[in-house]
Amino acid sequence: MRLSLSFVLLALIPVAPTFAATSYTVFTTADSGAQSLRAVIEAINANSTETVFNLNFNVGSNQTILVNSNLPRIGRANSFITIDGSLSPGLSIDGQGTSSLFYANQNALLVVRDLTLTRGESSEGGCLRAGTDGPPMTVQRVLFSGCIAGIGSGGAISASAQLNVTDSVFVDNRMNGMSGVGSGGGAILKTGTGNLIVEGSSFIDNAALGDGSTSSIALFGGAIYIGDGSLNHAIRGSWFSGNLAANPGGSIGGFGGAIHVEDGGLTVERSFFRGNQADREGGAIAAGSFVSATRLRLVQLRNSTFERNVAGIYGGAISVSNPGNSNGVLDVRNSLFQFNDAPDGYSLQMSSNTGTMTVSHSAFGAPGMDGNGAASHCLGSAQASNQNAGLLPLQLGCGINGIGVASFTLLGNEPTLPASFPVAYDMALTSPLVDAGVTGAGNLADPSACLTSDARGQARPQSIQFGVTPRCDIGPVELLGPLFRDGFED
Repeated sequence: MRLSLSFVLLALIPVAPTFAATSYTVFTTADSGAQSLRAVIEAINANSTETVFNLNFNVGSNQTILVNSNLPRIGRANSFITIDGSLSPGLSIDGQGTSSLFYANQNALLVVRDLTLTRGESSEGGCLRAGTDGPPMTVQRVLFSGCIAGIGSGGAISASAQLNVTDSVFVDNRMNGMSGVGSGGGAILKTGTGNLIVEGSSFIDNAALGDGSTSSIALFGGAIYIGDGSLNHAIRGSWFSGNLAANPGGSIGGFGGAIHVEDGGLTVERSFFRGNQADREGGAIAAGSFVSATRLRLVQLRNSTFERNVAGIYGGAISVSNPGNSNGVLDVRNSLFQFNDAPDGYSLQMSSNTGTMTVSHSAFGAPGMDGNGAASHCLGSAQASNQNAGLLPLQLGCGINGIGVASFTLLGNEPTLPASFPVAYDMALTSPLVDAGVTGAGNLADPSACLTSDARGQARPQSIQFGVTPRCDIGPVELLGPLFRDGFED
């Protein structure tokens, strides 16, 4: 699908810098010459006195800067540069599919906000790339579209230190793999030190694609590839739809249609994954390593929804594998799985030797894309599970405990784009998921505990009956209890 730029532009709210900076302004959309973007970058690089800079644009509304050749690397050691498009709403910087855009020099720290970066092309980080010495980067209210990277990779962004992404959109970005090389991150490649923190953002139709070679090739993360050992990566309040990791017609193939975790830990909260695909493992999320089986992989799912994700072999929604090591962890709380598909493990797969799996207060709907799957939702073995639910006939698998219900009685249609957050289905008061959990919340060391809040930030537990001890609901949403004893809520 394609997105209109208009919804992104409505959210462009300037944020004032919190410290003094030397400002440079682009006044023309020309590729080169006085007051052009290229000239301003060169001026910043030539300033050896100051270290804090603002790069602003004053070129009018809805303008495009066509970049005819790679932009110069920006900044120098220990500099801090804010690239801000808020004074020119609707600004687009276009690499035309042949030129790279912003590339930080050395350890220059970049903040990029309030603009569109499109059709940048590079071997790594087609539209935005951190410097070689691993500086942190911040991205706010940026649309990345049609950015392309090679075997580096990271179609839109390559980051080797802390990366914070807020209220941004990634659409139709891709990385192009080649025979004999494993790489990934159709939108974002995260390596090195520091955490990846993504909040309130959408990833639509991004891809990690192979060249169809029949020799060894592995593609990781149609949208995001995490390749470092931090345990504190986080995705919050975000949407993933139509992302793909695949080697069409070739061998080995794709892992993690939306996200692949090579090393470290990832927590996904209040997010929605729909229609993502990997031609091997983990239609939405995969965690596993081709590099080192001794690394720890931790995947925690909180108040999130997974539907219509597809994997070619294992784990229609989630796959965690760690051959030869018992350090893997999969912890699923208050989440919803339905219409996911894979030959083994419609929703979840955790291979042997991978450590521990906990599934609590989660709902498993119809298995298979057509809702008529004959196998089980989960392949592997859950060490702990409690207070789950599944549509009859129960096909949970993995030893997951749960009640069987005829219907979840979800309300409304699936969330639509542009994403309105939180992205979760509501439930009817008559849903069997309501008040079907435990009375306690918060102690995640206890596999029977539910979360302290739901996908909307509402506190758990609530009760739909006045004067009754509140119990947690199963799934991402907690229905609010009555305000009045007599039930007159209006």
